[in-house]
Amino acid sequence: MTSTKASANLLIKQKTLTVIELDEEDVPFASLQDEVSFSDFYDDYEVRDPAGKHEKLVWMLCSVLWDGKVDPDHLMEARIRKDNLSNFWQKLVNDASAQQVALAKTPEEKAIAALSAHNVVEACQQLIKGNNFHLATLIALIGSKDSLSKDIREQLSQWQASHMLSEFSEPIRALYELLAGNVCVCGGTKGAAPEDRIAPFVISKRFGLDWRQAFGLRLWYGISSNNGIGDAINKFAEDLTQERETARPLAWYVEQNIPALWEDEDRHDRQDLLWGLLKLFAFNNTPLEAVLLPENSQLSPLDFRLVWQLSQALAASPASLQFNDENKADEITVAFASQLTNEGSWLDAIFVLLHLENAKSREKAIQDQLGRYAGRIGSEDSQTFTTLAKTYQIPTPWIWEAKALHMRSVEKNPGAEVQCLIRAESFKEAHRTFSREVAPKTVIELDLDTLRELLRGFKDKEGMIPEWHLGGQIYLDFLELADCEKSRVVDRQVLERLLAGLPAVVEESRHPGFMERVAVETISAAVAKAVVAMGKNGEVSYPSLREPFQC
Repeated sequence: MTSTKASANLLIKQKTLTVIELDEEDVPFASLQDEVSFSDFYDDYEVRDPAGKHEKLVWMLCSVLWDGKVDPDHLMEARIRKDNLSNFWQKLVNDASAQQVALAKTPEEKAIAALSAHNVVEACQQLIKGNNFHLATLIALIGSKDSLSKDIREQLSQWQASHMLSEFSEPIRALYELLAGNVCVCGGTKGAAPEDRIAPFVISKRFGLDWRQAFGLRLWYGISSNNGIGDAINKFAEDLTQERETARPLAWYVEQNIPALWEDEDRHDRQDLLWGLLKLFAFNNTPLEAVLLPENSQLSPLDFRLVWQLSQALAASPASLQFNDENKADEITVAFASQLTNEGSWLDAIFVLLHLENAKSREKAIQDQLGRYAGRIGSEDSQTFTTLAKTYQIPTPWIWEAKALHMRSVEKNPGAEVQCLIRAESFKEAHRTFSREVAPKTVIELDLDTLRELLRGFKDKEGMIPEWHLGGQIYLDFLELADCEKSRVVDRQVLERLLAGLPAVVEESRHPGFMERVAVETISAAVAKAVVAMGKNGEVSYPSLREPFQC
């Protein structure tokens, strides 16, 4: 499986290609920039490990097939794309072909190996070395003229009818078949005399060609010069379906006998992602779901990184390839985000979750992730907070709500929870915690400065809080009462509000806690003291002030 942090590191380039904006519901949404090309996803430097090599080939093939305009009916564009694929495919099979040329025993076998990489010059040189000048002359023209293929097919028919093919070696027969445009099976003969019989054979199997070389034969020699990429893909797919072709496009790790990280009963049915991409290009009915499976390209079925990146790039490409199942894209996004989280990259997982197509699911998923990792966000000026709020465009109330939840459930810090909830503009929730836990404690401890500071956060928000008169207003009036004792006469309205509100605070229907009850007793004592002081000063008391409240 991908090592820790590796998946996140491979997202660095994509982040530079991504735009994050707020949608109509003010939920941040990420998508690739306009005119992003597949070539932007890979670098030109050489990759050493097999998985990295194959992935680079995947991105390069995508670039060949879909970068730029996609109009297969436009002759010039189709021709250019076919030439680009030809060049790419030559490089793809060149090493395997060169090795086979070196190991082949006869000039004709070496020529076939060279042709499997479209190296016509090398093939001709090998034939000349073997003194087969006539065949070398013909091979020099292979795939260039449809009339040549037709003539060779007619010649082969005549040789077969006259039983002359039995005089040819299998490599020479294969070379003539390639000239005729037959790149799959060399036919045999039945009913002839024993000395005239020839056995059929599959060209790729007889000469040890892999599926990439076998497909290359179709691309270069198996279709008309006027045919496009799709014709070669269709020809190879048809030969595979009818079992005429034995070089199956197995996943790269199966082909290279690299053990996967799980017991896969269908290991030998996993198809190379390169072949899947070719089918996506040629066939409109190829489901993206069947191609973009981790099992087709990764050693672990739980490694969704490449599959996710490809699905995003294919959807944003001019071809606009989408899953048939509209929920599949989001399923892969969630799976990859979970993978990143498990690897320790929770912040990068949020970047991935920003790509969820469903706005409600996106909002909930991001908020859940923030809630789980709120303890790692840090202060407002931290790098993580800045990344969330500025880079990812996540509304700051979401971040503060997550931090408030952390303060409540983990830190057990009601005061910090209230401050976070105020910053999150969750004034009703902030007031509930303030009035039931924080404010009572400040009253009991006579920490009036902290109480005053917290109340300042609710300024001008009183109308948004239904129970303000049973919480914030009580403590505001208490502060007023405390200030009046030091410098001025108590405001009768403050006392009246306290005498009316304090009994309601401790009503059983509200289920007041112990701290609230103690705080009410403390405030009641201060009210009683103020009432007594008013009486001593000879002030006329209202009826409501004659009997101080007893908790």
